Amino acid sequence: MSVDRHIEEIAFTAPTKEEIFGRSNISEIELGLLQMQILWILKRQSTHGYEIMKMLSELKNTKITQGTLYPTMQRLESLGYVKRREEERKIVYDITADGKATLDNACASFTRTFFGIFHDYVCGKCVSRDLVNIGGKK
Repeated sequence: MSVDRHIEEIAFTAPTKEEIFGRSNISEIELGLLQMQILWILKRQSTHGYEIMKMLSELKNTKITQGTLYPTMQRLESLGYVKRREEERKIVYDITADGKATLDNACASFTRTFFGIFHDYVCGKCVSRDLVNIGGKK
């Protein structure tokens, strides 16, 4: 006796991004740390690639190469998060409105995901649990 004849055919459709993530404005990419840092730098000031490399090297405490930076910049530009312009024979990068919105969403998501870890690891003594209410628990 076959089990298959007792199972009705059920049409299956894959869930949408909105159903999975609970929001309709999900970005096309989940930003990685390097991309978040680049957008953060550009949100603070427009600048050229060499300056971005220097700032990232200081932030990450490791050398960032052109081979790492420029493909990432091209990706951010192709997604509409960054635009470039020429200024005094240099290419200067600016963050776009979409880039700012994506950075804000990524930072909010990052904060929700990692706040408890940071709090326990770094700020256990400097932030009172009464000031920060996570998940409705004190």
